[in-house]
Formats: sequence, structure tokens, C-alpha cells
Amino acid sequence: MSDAVNHDELLTQPSERPVIEWDDEMVLGNAQLDAVHHEMSELLNRLAMTPEAQLLGVLDECIAHTRAHFDLEEGWMARLSFPAAGCHISEHTQVFGVMRQVRDCVENGDTQYAYILAKELAAWLRIHASTMDYALTYFIESTNADLSQPVSADEIKKIMGHDGCGCGSTESAE
Repeated sequence: MSDAVNHDELLTQPSERPVIEWDDEMVLGNAQLDAVHHEMSELLNRLAMTPEAQLLGVLDECIAHTRAHFDLEEGWMARLSFPAAGCHISEHTQVFGVMRQVRDCVENGDTQYAYILAKELAAWLRIHASTMDYALTYFIESTNADLSQPVSADEIKKIMGHDGCGCGSTESAE
């Protein structure tokens, strides 16, 4: 029996239980990405259990971590010309947008949304990691990609101009 929050319950105040438990099902086999996902799990649990008075600081930590997390993956996708980059980045963009909206709500005193966000992002992380991130790590492994060098801004710009779920090249057909 899991000690995590029941995802059918609405969480609008600090939780007494974690919203996500790191387990073997979340391990993708990419040490760097697994570490980032584990850290995100811990941050989501902190966010869910944080008293209202400290909520904005922890939410800002989650937002900063998520931006770095997404930048890492998007850099890899640019370096590899990952075919599903459009779909993957579109999802990142939506999640990050929601996080920014929730931050605005919390800053204006409407803290319940931070607790809802923690619970919903926990569920999202499991699904996203086991589908989109799994596909990315499989692509990395199957291409024997060398991701040891930093990705240039130009490489990232190649895929950042997508509009929606192009799932492939971001260049228009002539």
C-alpha cells in the first residue's frame, strides 16, 4: 500500500503525505535524467507539504528546477535532431506556462493552486517520463549520442521555433 496522496482526492491545502514516490518504474537508465526526475519528485513532495507562508519560495524552487530540467532535455533534442522534439517541447511549454500562472495566483494569495499543481505535476511526471522521456532516452541510446559537450544556443534555436506538435522537422516544406 502506497503512502502517497490518493490522486482522486482534491488537494487544496498542505498535504501530510507525499504526492509522488520515487520507484523503479520511474528509472529510465539515463543517470543524469533519472537524477533530475528524482529531484523533481522530491521538490513536488516539498511543495505539497509546505505551509502557506513558505509556499512561494518552494514554488520558485520548483519553477527554477523545472526550467533547468526542460532546458537539459531540449538541448539534447536539439543536439540530436530528435524527431519528436515538437511534441515534447510543446508539452514542456504548456507545463511551464501553467507553473507560471500558478505562481501568479500564489503571489496574489490564492495558494490552493500550488497544492493542486504539486499533485497534478506528480501524476504528469510519471506519465511524461514513461512516454516522452523514455522515447528520448531510447533515441539517445540507439544513436550512441555523445551528450558530454554543452549545446549551443544556435542548436537549441533550431528546434525552439516549432508551432505546436510538429513531431518532426521544424522547417516548412517548399
